[in-house]
Amino acid sequence: MIDRSLLNGLYVLTDATLTPEETILEQMERVLKCGVKVIQYRDKYASDEAAEKTCRRLQALCDLYEAVFIIDDRLELAHRINADGLHVGQDDVSYEEARALLGNDKIIGVSCYGNIARALHYASLGADYVAFGSFFPSPTKPNSIVVPHTVLGEAKKVINVPICAIGGITPDTIPLLRSYNIAMYSVISAVYKNDTIEENIARLLP
Repeated sequence: MIDRSLLNGLYVLTDATLTPEETILEQMERVLKCGVKVIQYRDKYASDEAAEKTCRRLQALCDLYEAVFIIDDRLELAHRINADGLHVGQDDVSYEEARALLGNDKIIGVSCYGNIARALHYASLGADYVAFGSFFPSPTKPNSIVVPHTVLGEAKKVINVPICAIGGITPDTIPLLRSYNIAMYSVISAVYKNDTIEENIARLLP
């Protein structure tokens, strides 16, 4: 049984450029050694074969560190390797299809951008967490619409599943979101900058 209480703190994502196939396992083990309990494999470009090879190793690594391993969008892959969960966005496979295939014991998170009604809908269907953002311009998602921070405060009033903030979060911007006391903060670039993962994560922590 997956421990959903681990859906808390930093939520670290991989990236096709910042965590290339040659170094991804070493980088993610460094992340996990820092105490991060949720990681996500996000690579829109890797072949199915390469993605499966990497994700099997990442799932095993997360098992070793008692962390949660989420795969972005690739439903069939998540099912095939028995991953801990899946994250879906507006243009990805549907939440309903993902839940039907993965079952209720797996974690499924949904991107909700700035749309609280969308988050309420999927929370009512059983989504394990909902993600809002981007809250700041994001180097890994340059076309994302920036949404106001106040969305988090409004969401906290009406949503009873963990809330995750995404988009452009850095050591300088994360304090602006912490005042809303949400569950998770999704980070990519800020973790891998200058290959100083340990120092970067320390700066992101409260």
